[in-house]
Amino acid sequence: MKRNKITDTVAIKQNFRKTILGLVASTICVATLNADETKVEQMVIPVSHCSQTIKNIVINEVECKASSCDGSGAKSGMFGLAQMLAGGGVEGIGKGVKSMLTNAIKETKCFKIVDLEQFEKVKKMMEATGQKVNPPKIDLFISGTISSVEVNKEGGALGGGFIPLLGLISKNTEKANMVLDVTTMDPNTMEIGEAKSFKADSEKSSWGFGAVGPGFGGGWSVSKSLALDNVVRDVVFSTTNYLAETYAKDVIIDRPVAKKED
Repeated sequence: MKRNKITDTVAIKQNFRKTILGLVASTICVATLNADETKVEQMVIPVSHCSQTIKNIVINEVECKASSCDGSGAKSGMFGLAQMLAGGGVEGIGKGVKSMLTNAIKETKCFKIVDLEQFEKVKKMMEATGQKVNPPKIDLFISGTISSVEVNKEGGALGGGFIPLLGLISKNTEKANMVLDVTTMDPNTMEIGEAKSFKADSEKSSWGFGAVGPGFGGGWSVSKSLALDNVVRDVVFSTTNYLAETYAKDVIIDRPVAKKED
């Protein structure tokens, strides 16, 4: 009897080991299969594309004249505490908007973007070696002004109403809206060509861009706020597509499809 029990115990242990080894092998196979099936997809930016560039443009600094961008006020009380928690206000949002607008316009391949500041630096470097650099011909100046930008927590509990801060509010409860005023100028005549305002609300989106979260980077994020990043992208894509339709309509080869409102 004892021998039978010992034999049964050994058999059970052996079967158990085989089962564990089988499970480990299966797990490795599944992991390998999943690794083989990993796909890298190229991000699709919702802007028009052109067959050729037709204008040399300069994108001026984007100014923020919204009250929430005014950093001259007192940084005390609840506002000062919120500033420290958020790591800063929205005073520098204009640089982020300009950078994103530059990336979006580059994506269209409708325009050549001339960086005058960078050109001056290169010019001085080349002159030091005795080489002369001729300035490129500029066909269009593009300027932008943020006339309104607001981020608020649903329910308005903190600070009473709108809170002009980045990264302070939970992405599940925050809302944002923004207005960007865009003008174009012909440098040859100094005349204003186009003047248009673009507004975006985090509760509605004109262009689909996937589930992009804060810290997405790649030139498509300007803050720690998901809601604010969404509205900035929305106005930037709308601005870019408007410029393409206005100045490069004849060479556009494809256009993005705007999202339909529910």
